[in-house]
Amino acid sequence: MNILTKIEQALGTFSAKIKKHPNLGFVVFGLALSLIALFPHLDIMKWGTMSVIAYITIYAVTALGLNILLGFSGLISLGTAGFIGAGALGTAVFLDMGLPFELAAILVLIISGSLGALIGLFSLKVDGIYLAIATLFVGEILRQIYTQVPIFGGQAIQITGGIKLLGFIELSQISQDDRSILFILLVTIMVLMMIAMNNIIKSKTGRALLAMSRSEHAAQAMGISLLKYRLTAFILATLFATVGGIMYAMYFQTVPTTSWTLDLSLFIIAMVVVGGFKSIYGTFLGAFIIHGIPNLILKDLLGDISYIFSGVLIIVVIIFYPNGFVYIWVDIKKGYYKLKEKLQKDVTTND
Repeated sequence: MNILTKIEQALGTFSAKIKKHPNLGFVVFGLALSLIALFPHLDIMKWGTMSVIAYITIYAVTALGLNILLGFSGLISLGTAGFIGAGALGTAVFLDMGLPFELAAILVLIISGSLGALIGLFSLKVDGIYLAIATLFVGEILRQIYTQVPIFGGQAIQITGGIKLLGFIELSQISQDDRSILFILLVTIMVLMMIAMNNIIKSKTGRALLAMSRSEHAAQAMGISLLKYRLTAFILATLFATVGGIMYAMYFQTVPTTSWTLDLSLFIIAMVVVGGFKSIYGTFLGAFIIHGIPNLILKDLLGDISYIFSGVLIIVVIIFYPNGFVYIWVDIKKGYYKLKEKLQKDVTTND
């Protein structure tokens, strides 16, 4: 038995276990990603590089929520950045008022979920491009609030003293050890959100959202309430985006007021499109491709024009992989088995 056959069997066994227990796959993925927290201490990676990967985890969580809208519900939102800002700035403001971190996070989630429910109600009246424009203005209203209302502190809010978890665990960006712990916490939250989304899409709710995306009239004929599941979709999307914002405040501890623009919302959409509709791992892949590759690789090679890569890549993916780049793995497997079959035929012929 050659080495390739052994590797193939090992990967096949592992793949079968992951398919049977997908949540186990998310945990293994998270554990592997958490090892990055050690790399800066071993001089394998710069601290700035770890911060870029921290951004990727934050964007991946946000993209998961948007995937519920785009991939599973057939709905659209251009206000995602506003809710990331709500999570980040809201957490910072509540912490500045002296509230515990956990209570601040819960309050922000309740407020954002309520706004998501209002958008869901409004979505019953409009659809398509009109819904996109409406959510765009929701995001713009939130951005104006962040930049104009004095409580948000002008250009940025600094979380002084770091984050205090459970009332006694203090974590600050000043300490390198704390930064590594914060990174592991980000990965942990991302894994939990992946598990949550997997459970949602495998449930009755996920099946109803999928039916609604294919045909609303057929879904209603099957007894699916558009009101209930449109509300559900928007609430989930805003909650995921808000969790992303809370993660941002927790890790970076300096929250700008001017960053939550339409550009960021479009970037999140690009991550879903490039990564893969209806794919949990695809959202992380999309975040890595759209944010990670330009910042980790292309920026040093191409400078500021590295972000042209994102636009070109979106066009390429839409043409060749309309369901997302994550599905390239299917073509790789097909190519591998074709090559293997050809080599076996050649060996047989030579014998």
